[in-house]
Amino acid sequence: MSQAQDLDSAVQALTIGFAALDAAIQPALQVIADNSSGNPTIATAIANIQAITGKMASDAAALTAAVPGATTVPAPGPVTPVVDAQPDATLPSIDAPTITAPDATPPTS
Repeated sequence: MSQAQDLDSAVQALTIGFAALDAAIQPALQVIADNSSGNPTIATAIANIQAITGKMASDAAALTAAVPGATTVPAPGPVTPVVDAQPDATLPSIDAPTITAPDATPPTS
């Protein structure tokens, strides 16, 4: 792999990773905000986290745009965060076996 390809791969991974991190953290921060009962300390912490992850994502995208001569990395596309949802499957059940008396006569065919 050439140095340009190595740089392409690194910048692309950085850009995609930071964009995914920023997108994935937002729903979790919203849940925290919704359950913080208006606590100003929590609101400040959430704002700081949002600012940091947003800056990381925009800086990585800016890095991609700043080195067009050295890299051919395409602009990152939108990233949909993975949200863990509760399964909606019906779990199987096993019926209890019929219990017979120890001295019962086995059936014959």
